Amino acid sequence: MLLPAYAAFIAAIVFYLLIPIAGAFTLRNQWRRFRERVILLSRAPTLRYGDLAAAEREGRGLAGSFRLYGTIEAIEGQDRIWVRGREVSALVDLSHAPLYVAAPGSAEAPAEAGSIERLRWRSVSSLVEGTSIFVAGPLAIEEGRPVFVDAPDGSLLAVCYDGRDADLVSRLVAGGRAQNEYWNYPARISLALGLAVISGILLLSSPSPFSTVRALIFLAGAAPVLPFAPPGLALFIAYHRLWRWALASRTLRDSLRLPLRFSGEGRFPLAGEPSPEGVPETLARRIERKASLYAVAAGLSFALAVLVNFVLAFAVWRWAV
Repeated sequence: MLLPAYAAFIAAIVFYLLIPIAGAFTLRNQWRRFRERVILLSRAPTLRYGDLAAAEREGRGLAGSFRLYGTIEAIEGQDRIWVRGREVSALVDLSHAPLYVAAPGSAEAPAEAGSIERLRWRSVSSLVEGTSIFVAGPLAIEEGRPVFVDAPDGSLLAVCYDGRDADLVSRLVAGGRAQNEYWNYPARISLALGLAVISGILLLSSPSPFSTVRALIFLAGAAPVLPFAPPGLALFIAYHRLWRWALASRTLRDSLRLPLRFSGEGRFPLAGEPSPEGVPETLARRIERKASLYAVAAGLSFALAVLVNFVLAFAVWRWAV
C-alpha cells in the first residue's frame, strides 16, 4: 500500500535533488573553464598592425592568439561585429561563441565584484556603438581582414564591460561564477518534470482508501516550496546567508591566487593588514577550506528546512484528520 509513496519519494530525489545537483556541477565547471580561459588569454599579446602585416606577408591563415581592448564600431551581417582598438580594428565572429556582459560591482569588496552574464549571440537584440569590449582568442586572416574566431584548439572570449581596462581580468575572475548553482536550466526543467510525475502518482493513487499515502505523496511533490514556511524558513534564511558566505570565500580565494597565476610565486599584504605580509597560496587554501565548510553547512540547513517542515506539515495533517 506504500508503493505509490515510495515512488513519489524516489521521483522527488531524482528530479528535485540528483538532476539539479548534476546541473550545478556542470554549471560550476563551465564557469571554472571561463575563469581559466580569462587568465590564459589575458597573457596573449595585444593585437597590433605589425602582427597583421607579418601574417599577410607569410601567407598564414591563422595569425595566432591575441587580445584586443576596444569599442564596438559596427555590426556586419548576422554574426560579426567590428571592434576598434587603439591601433587596429578587427572583426569578431560570434556565430559559435557566447557574448559575456560584465556588470560593474564594488571595487572595495571582492564579494561584490559584479556579475557576469552569458548570452547567446542570437538572443542579443542590439548593441550600442561605443560599448567597451574585450576580445581574445584565435585570429584568422580572411581576405586580408583580421577576424577573431572560435576554433577547435582555442575558444573565443568576448566580454562587454564598463570601467577600466586595467582591472577587467580581476573583475572577470571574481565575478565569473553562478550566484546560485542549484538554480540552473536543467534544474528548472527537472523541477517541472518532477512535479508532473508526482502529480500523476497522486492522481493514480486517488482511489486508494489510505489517505496517509496520499498525504505523503502530496508533501513529496511540495518539497521544493516547503522551506518557505515557518519554522523551516529560519533555516532557509540561514542557508541563503551561508551560501553567500561560501560564494564570497571562493571569490576571495580566486582573487588571492590571481597574482600567482601571472608571477608563479610572490607575497603581498592582505587587504587592511599592512604587516605582516600574507602568503597568497596559504591564505587561499585556508579560505578554500572555509568556503567548503560554508557550502556544507548551507546544504545541511536547506535539507533541515525541508525535513522540519515536512514532518511538521505531516503532523498537522494527522492532527487535523
